[in-house]
Amino acid sequence: MLDDPCRSDDMSSAILPYIGCENEVIRSAAVRALGVQPGTPVTRTALLGLLRDPDPDVRSDAIEALSPLAQPEDADVILESLTGDPVREVKLAAIHILTRMNADSSVDLLRALVLSKCEDRVAWEDDLGDWDDWLDIQVAAIDALGIMGTEDAIQDMLTALDDEMGQTLDIPVFRALSKMGREGVVWLLATIQTASGLIRKRAAEALALTNPEMLADFRDELIGSDDPALRILALPVLSANDPEAAALTQTDPSELVRIAGLREFAECRPEWVLNALLDDSEQVRAAALGLLTLPVDEDIHEVLVDNCLAWSNTASRTLATAAVALLPQLAPDRAIGPLIDLSATAERPLDIRLAATQALALFETEQITHHLMMLLSDRAQQLRLVALRALRDRADKGDTVALDVLVHAVDQTLLSDEDSYQPLNTQAAADVATPKGGRGSNIHISEDGEIIHDAEPEKAPHSTLASLQAVEDASEQTEIISPKMRKRVAVEGSDAVAEDLARVAMDLCRDLGSVRIASAAVGYLTCDTETLRLSAWRLIASTYSASAEARGAFLKATDDASPEIRLLAYSVPADMPAELIEKALSDSDAMIRAYAIGTLRGAEMLPYLEDPSAIVRETALRQVIASADADLIDTAAAMLLRAEKVATLAIGLTSSSQIWQKTAAVLSEAPDRQAFVILEALNAAGQVAEQTA
Repeated sequence: MLDDPCRSDDMSSAILPYIGCENEVIRSAAVRALGVQPGTPVTRTALLGLLRDPDPDVRSDAIEALSPLAQPEDADVILESLTGDPVREVKLAAIHILTRMNADSSVDLLRALVLSKCEDRVAWEDDLGDWDDWLDIQVAAIDALGIMGTEDAIQDMLTALDDEMGQTLDIPVFRALSKMGREGVVWLLATIQTASGLIRKRAAEALALTNPEMLADFRDELIGSDDPALRILALPVLSANDPEAAALTQTDPSELVRIAGLREFAECRPEWVLNALLDDSEQVRAAALGLLTLPVDEDIHEVLVDNCLAWSNTASRTLATAAVALLPQLAPDRAIGPLIDLSATAERPLDIRLAATQALALFETEQITHHLMMLLSDRAQQLRLVALRALRDRADKGDTVALDVLVHAVDQTLLSDEDSYQPLNTQAAADVATPKGGRGSNIHISEDGEIIHDAEPEKAPHSTLASLQAVEDASEQTEIISPKMRKRVAVEGSDAVAEDLARVAMDLCRDLGSVRIASAAVGYLTCDTETLRLSAWRLIASTYSASAEARGAFLKATDDASPEIRLLAYSVPADMPAELIEKALSDSDAMIRAYAIGTLRGAEMLPYLEDPSAIVRETALRQVIASADADLIDTAAAMLLRAEKVATLAIGLTSSSQIWQKTAAVLSEAPDRQAFVILEALNAAGQVAEQTA
C-alpha cells in the first residue's frame, strides 16, 4: 500500500473542476473525493462556497469535508449554515465544527436551541420529521455546550430536562454536566439526592464519568450518601490509610461497595482481602478469592483450603467457581480428588464443572489424562469441549496417552455404544448437564493405545473439612434456584455424542501435526455427513495434504456440494493439473475462483479483472500489482477505468502509484459516467487510507 494513497495536490486540482459540474450527482461525488485529499487553502475556499449550493446533498457533503479544514475565521459562515440551512445533517455538522472551534459566537444560539426550535432564527425542513430533527439538534447542542464547558447553560439544560417532552434528554444532559467541572458535579449530586428511579440511576452513571479528581471536594457527601453507587465513587479519592476506606471496604451495608473497595485497595491492604473471606456475602468472598495473594500464612492455610473445598461443593456458582479456580495454586496436594469428583458430578451447575475441569488440566499427571478422557462421554457438550482442549494441549506437550485418546475420539472408537448416542434430555433441568450416575463410562487406554471399556476407576481421595468448623458450617451454604431456573430445559448439543466428539477433535487438532490423527481423519473425506467431511478436509488441507489418501480423495471432492470443501480439496495438490485449474476458474463459488487465480501468471490474470465477483477482481488485481510488470499494470489500469467498478478501482488506487497516476491523468477529461466512478473510487480509497492510518 502506498504511504499516502491517492492523496496529492495534483489529484485535488483534477477534482476541483467537477465541483462546478451541472450534474449534482457528480458535483456531490467530487465534494466527497475532495474531502479525502490534503487540505489546502484552495480546497477550503471551494468547500466554503459550496455551503450555499442549491443541492442539499452537495451542501451536506461539503460541510462534512470542511469539518477538519475550517478555521476560526470561518465561524460566521458555519453559523449561517446552522441557522439558514434546513438540512438536519448540515446543522449537525455545523454544530460539530463550531464546538471544535470553541466558537463563542455560537453559544447564544446553542443555548436557545436547547430550549426551543427557534423558528424565528433557524430554518427547518418543512415535513413531518421536523420535530425529530429538532430533537437531534437539541441533543447535539447540549453535548456541544458540555464540551465547551458553558456553565451558564446548565440551567437551560435542566429546564429542558424538566419539560414534559424532555424525557429523552436525561442521558445527554447528565453527560454534558459530567464534562462541566465542579458546577456540573454539584448539579449531578443534587439530582441524585432529589430524584428517584431511572433518572437517579442515569445521573449516578454520568457522575461516574467525571474525572475522579473533580470528586475530591465532595468526598464527605459521597461517603455519606445512601446510594451505593455514590459511595463507590468515593473510593478512588480515598487513601488506603483513611478510616473511611476501611469502613467502606469492610463494613459497608452494600456488598457492591465492599467488593469495589477490595478491588481498589487489595494491592496495598492484603489483610482486608483475608478479612473479606469471612464476609456474609458469597459475592464478596468470591471477589476476595480472586484478589488473594498467595502464599498465605500457615496458620490460616489449612482452614482456607477446607473452606474452598466446601465452597466448591455447596456454594453458589460465583463463589464455587472462584474456589475451584484457586484450589490448584492453594492446595495442589489436596485438590485433585475433589476436583475430579466435582467435574464428574452431573448434578452440579455446568459452569462449576467447567471450572473444575479447567483446574484439573493444570495437573500434568496420567490420572488427570484418564479422567479427561472419561469426561468425553459426558452429556454436556461444553464439558467435552473443555476436556478435548486440555487433552490437545497435553498431546502437544508429548503426552502419548492424550494423543491416543484424541486418535480414538477422531475415529469414534473411544466411547461405548451406550455413550456414543445419548438422546437429549427434554425434562426440566436446573442446569445443562444431565445426570448419568457417577463419572460416566469406565474406559481406559492401555500402554499400546487400545481402549479398555468397563474398567473400574481408581477411587479418588476425599478431603476432610474438620478444621472448617472453626470458621463456619459449610453445610448451611445453599443455593437458591429461582422458579425460572427450575423450569429451564437442558440444551446440550447433538445426540450423536461420538460423531460430535470426532468433529470437534478434528477441528482442535488441525495444528497438532500428528500423522496418526490425520490417518484417523482420512476416512471422513468422502463420508455422507457434511460436518464431519468438512472438519476432515480442514484438518487434512491445513497440514497433511501430501498424504496419498488425501490426493486420492480430492478429485471427487472438487464436485462436492459444499463450496468450502471444494476449496479445501483444490488446495491439496502441490501442482494443480491444467484441467483442474480450468475447472476451479469456472466454479460457481467466487472464493474458489479467487484461489485458482493464484496459479495464473502474466496476462492470464487480466480477464478476471472483469469477473462479476468483487473478491475475484480484487485477487486478480493484487496479483497483477504484485508482479511489478509495468506493462501489465498499465493494461490493468485501463481495464479498471473501462469496467467502472468503484471498489476494485479503489483498491488499485490504494495499492499502486502507477494506477493512481493513470487515473489522475484520465480524470481531467473523463466523460461524466467515468468521472463519477473515479470520484467515488477516490473517496472510497481515501476513507480506507484514513481507517488504516
